[in-house]
Amino acid sequence: MDTINVEKFHSVLLESSLLIKDGIDSTFIEALIETGENLIDNGTVHVENGRPSAETQDKLSEMYSQIDYRTLSPEEKKQAIQLILIKAAKEDLLQPNHQPTPDGIGVLFSYLIDLFYTFDRPTHIADFSVGTGNLLYTIYTSLSKTDKPVSFSGIENDDLLISLASTLSALMEMPIDLLHQDALKPLLIDPVDIIVSDLPVGYYPVEFEDDSFNTAFEEGKSYSHFLLVEQGLNYLKENGLAFYLLPTNTFESEEVKHLLSHIQSVGHVQGIIHLPTEWFKNEQSKKSILIVQKKGDKSVQAKEVLIATSPSLSNKEAFKTFLSDINNWKSEQGIN
Repeated sequence: MDTINVEKFHSVLLESSLLIKDGIDSTFIEALIETGENLIDNGTVHVENGRPSAETQDKLSEMYSQIDYRTLSPEEKKQAIQLILIKAAKEDLLQPNHQPTPDGIGVLFSYLIDLFYTFDRPTHIADFSVGTGNLLYTIYTSLSKTDKPVSFSGIENDDLLISLASTLSALMEMPIDLLHQDALKPLLIDPVDIIVSDLPVGYYPVEFEDDSFNTAFEEGKSYSHFLLVEQGLNYLKENGLAFYLLPTNTFESEEVKHLLSHIQSVGHVQGIIHLPTEWFKNEQSKKSILIVQKKGDKSVQAKEVLIATSPSLSNKEAFKTFLSDINNWKSEQGIN
């Protein structure tokens, strides 16, 4: 990876977005979408109602001429996009559930997918709360190094975030189908081999008056993160895998029994991986990855559920040992 290319692409994205933001009086994310669409359109500056001004158009054209994003590697583009998403979150004060998933978490997801899944056929990976798309960009970048036959789908209810994900995935030249809809409604999506999700945590705004979701509470509003786990399992193929990022304190709550009961009726809880402590400001903000496998002819429930804490990715020896320990655990449990 050429860091000069990363810095140059990030600089073009940043400076052009700020210029458009001022020129059309928009949010940073709206400007980022606009500049991304301009780049995809070979540097042609989109003008509507005389904005941005001719002077700004000339400045943008000059910026776009400085780099051809199509010549960059997936990793270089992803690194630049990761940086611009961090800037976007700060500029527009994105709420916690809309924040981009940090790159380190996405890398850990990628390693776990590689450990648990055998890519012996075309594979469909989906995120039912895709948000800005950063988790999928990281996984795509990791898998693209190995030429594994993978396609992606993402679902998002927020119109601005799905527009952003559409633009950024196009810049990444990533094979993905994006659906703008409520992921808890019936979905027109092909069965999925692998579900990944940095789950939005909180209450779903609509109360259920029927038995459409087993994880819905009998009274009042239900947890959207529980409902999304259930919905993912509905569209997961037999033997398929799901990797869900949840607050660690979820597993210490009384309500989690409700979620685990449903999972065990249709699948297997295979593991819980706690993320490195140093990635979080305090105990309350810590997160963990729940690993679930749907029941099928090739799946078995681990006799001993994997409970582990990942070391930091920067501690290479400890992380290598961590991955080796998971491999040994899989062999002992007879998990394919």
